[in-house]
Amino acid sequence: MPPLTQLGAVMRADPTLLLDVFREPAVTAYNRLEARPRAHDFTRSLRAEVRDAMWLLTRQWQLGELEAQDAGSPIDARLVTRQLTPDRVSLGAGPAQPYDDATPLEATVERERVPFTHALRVQAAQYFLRLHSPALRAKYRPRYRAAFAFAQDAEADFRGQVDGLNLYLATRRLAFDGGRALDAIRAGTFAADVPVDGTDAGDIQGYVDAFVAWLDRQYTQPPPDAPPVWDVARLCYSLSIAAPAPEGVLRLDAPRYADGRLDWDAFQTADGGLPVPPSDGTPAPRAPTEEVLSFLPTTVTFKGMPNARFWEMEERLVNLGALDAQTTDQLMLVFAELGLVYGNDWYVVPYRLPVNTVCEVLGLVVTDVFGQRTLVRAANERPDQGWQRWSLFDLSAATTGPRRLFLPATLGATLESDPLERVQFLRDEMANMVWAVEDVIPDATGRGIDGHQAADRTGVEPTPVHDSPAAIRYLLGTTVPENWIPFLPARRDVGGQDIAFQRAAMPQMGTPPRDVVRAKGVLLTEPALPWFVNEEEIPFSGTIVTRSYQRARWYDGRTFVWIGRRRETGRGVGSSDLRFDQIEPVTR
Repeated sequence: MPPLTQLGAVMRADPTLLLDVFREPAVTAYNRLEARPRAHDFTRSLRAEVRDAMWLLTRQWQLGELEAQDAGSPIDARLVTRQLTPDRVSLGAGPAQPYDDATPLEATVERERVPFTHALRVQAAQYFLRLHSPALRAKYRPRYRAAFAFAQDAEADFRGQVDGLNLYLATRRLAFDGGRALDAIRAGTFAADVPVDGTDAGDIQGYVDAFVAWLDRQYTQPPPDAPPVWDVARLCYSLSIAAPAPEGVLRLDAPRYADGRLDWDAFQTADGGLPVPPSDGTPAPRAPTEEVLSFLPTTVTFKGMPNARFWEMEERLVNLGALDAQTTDQLMLVFAELGLVYGNDWYVVPYRLPVNTVCEVLGLVVTDVFGQRTLVRAANERPDQGWQRWSLFDLSAATTGPRRLFLPATLGATLESDPLERVQFLRDEMANMVWAVEDVIPDATGRGIDGHQAADRTGVEPTPVHDSPAAIRYLLGTTVPENWIPFLPARRDVGGQDIAFQRAAMPQMGTPPRDVVRAKGVLLTEPALPWFVNEEEIPFSGTIVTRSYQRARWYDGRTFVWIGRRRETGRGVGSSDLRFDQIEPVTR
């Protein structure tokens, strides 16, 4: 390199010298990082030897690892349990009846009579005809059409149902009513109504039996004389289940079941039994059985748990250390501390419990590596825990007596159809009332349709005035669409303070009014009048009740199909724009 003086002289002679690009040769190479061991034995490397043991002990003392407790690891657990088998159930306000786990408990509680829509009537008739031989089918098809014919002028029954009306018009002359045929079979008048020839009576009776069995096999339905389980005042199901116990009868109540999934947390212990009337078909009650089991406890493992071994790599699916918790996220901080600090303090005792069994834990004794035995008591058994008497999976908050675990014969998952019917109960504060809005109504085709589109909106908008010179007019009151059914606040007891919402009706528009507006679904027409809904059941957020088909496969392989109801939180308050005594400008 030239001296600086020479470099300065060169720059003065050529000022653009540093602006030129000088290309220098470069060699770019990529090498893979890989191990080059110098020995074939890695035993010493895997020891993780520490050269300064005193420094390691000092660090352990600073971090508090030398402050140990006399807490040995469990090596044996003895569990004493008593198993009770529920054998009777009471649905709603009905009497107790025998029960076993051959049917899922949800289907036993929720099932209701499947309505015979026009589509189901045609389907039942077609299936009944397919059971016949070709000769008998050709012979009795005209007789069935004559005996169980559809009404030929029932178009008004399908008002607002486009698909249902088209199905009715296409089948009213070609098919017969399978529902009426089934009613005649159950009434014992089928052979006389057709009529059936004496030579064909045996074959027809075989077809009739197969037809009735097909319908019972298709749907899970309650007996015809069964009382309703749905509580129309509280908008939920209620049931009680009981099991023989050493002290008499153990009764479990589920007074408020409405979310469509029945599990142990819906039940609570109650006083009193459920006597079942003796009959020839009532099975003998199963006596309680006690069981003593010995287990080897195993540590609890979960994703993201710190590993106990030194050289074991932790999985990266869950990183509890990366939780982004704020100072007010106490629950998240407790969860992280439980997983990272106390994760290795939990042990699992495996225990197999049959379905439809109430397990009473009579005692749990744990033996540790020091030979000490500890009687493990319930978390809420201490007498000073009165303000927080709660225990996971426990059916009662009592401080004495056995802890009970109920494993009901319920379903883990079901297939749910689109809503057959959905009613939204909402509060209208401006009108000081509650509206039951039929969002979805059942159709004659067997499915649900939009209730807003099917509703008659005649009269919702003011009628224009053409022959009056007046500039204003007096309006007695407005109206609402037909799918808005009113509920008025009322006192159920004379002189009482409790308010309930009573089902009312809106008049149909006309001069004079033709009739009252009637609901089109089952949810609003099933209860007998007067119908009161408790005030607390319809909060300011509202509530929604849905009817839909449920399909599930039980553990023995059988398939159950039934219609159930489900309740969920609404979407807030609403406004119907219902007004009275209005002065409005005349529209021409």
